[in-house]
Amino acid sequence: MVTRMARRFLRRGLSVSFIVVARFVVAPLIHLGIFLARLSTAGRLPAARVAGLRFIAGYLALEVWGIWRLTLAWLQRQQPADAIAVNRAIQYAWAGALHDLFVDCFHVHFLVTGREALNGPACLVLARHVSLADSLSPLVFYGIPANVPIRYVLKRELLWSPCLDIAGNRLPNVFVDRSGQDSANAVRAVASLTAGSTPTEGVAIFPEGTRFTDAKRQRLQTKAGTQPELAAQLARWPDLLPPRLGGTLAMLEANPGHDLLFIAHSGYEGAADIGALMTGHWTGATIRVHCWRIPYPEIPRDGDALRDFLFGQWDAMQHHVRALRTAESLPVAPQPEPL
Repeated sequence: MVTRMARRFLRRGLSVSFIVVARFVVAPLIHLGIFLARLSTAGRLPAARVAGLRFIAGYLALEVWGIWRLTLAWLQRQQPADAIAVNRAIQYAWAGALHDLFVDCFHVHFLVTGREALNGPACLVLARHVSLADSLSPLVFYGIPANVPIRYVLKRELLWSPCLDIAGNRLPNVFVDRSGQDSANAVRAVASLTAGSTPTEGVAIFPEGTRFTDAKRQRLQTKAGTQPELAAQLARWPDLLPPRLGGTLAMLEANPGHDLLFIAHSGYEGAADIGALMTGHWTGATIRVHCWRIPYPEIPRDGDALRDFLFGQWDAMQHHVRALRTAESLPVAPQPEPL
């Protein structure tokens, strides 16, 4: 049987090798191709496609930079508390630079309401999830600006990103298996992660458990024919996936005293996956974001009441997403990017 340590070394050997080769072979070819296309009068690349290619090249450069910084941090062999601080600083620098790369390549801008919810003590963050880009939303809109360390609940597939794998496993985070084969351990891990958070640390989770897409919603619609409760949830939240209760309720039940911060948004849909990023269709997008905070004393403690409370907040998420999408929210003026 292959041990966990052996699997980790094998995974990192493959993922780091791929990223390094891509950075020093593929990325230069991308830049050369863009340059040659600009010289050609017959084969100019669409601006959106250029933006997507620039982002891929920039992402590869950031991954290599992160691997290098994380390697240096490992070689320095700090004391545990210092190591946490150093690795978190690298994580935040990497995430901030990746966000800046999004903005620079795709010329997106943000309209944010509910900024007052970002003030106050550290929170448990529950965010909508529709794209690769919004995975950064807890850090971009809250953790980095407020200087709040964020523990993350992440899907295990992200371990194939070297920076997320290395930094994510050095910091208090949980990578969960979404297949359901080990759901009991995943729930316990989320509860332990939350219960162990300090008053100055936040914890972030995406209650839907996966990115919202029309295809995933359609698959749930197919199952809903024999599951009336699921059918009712899909009708109740047409722009969302129903929250996965195992991990989300485990986090809420283990909450040691944090407020809750919810993040709704619209506009990230154009960056749903790598293919969408490559096409650059969301170039020039306006991303609308709304945040709201629930104080800890207002959070129910009882299991059934907590479930009803979560569903009520998901009703609010649906309302805000629809309002943001149709520009029916309160008038806002353009604001600088959150970093």
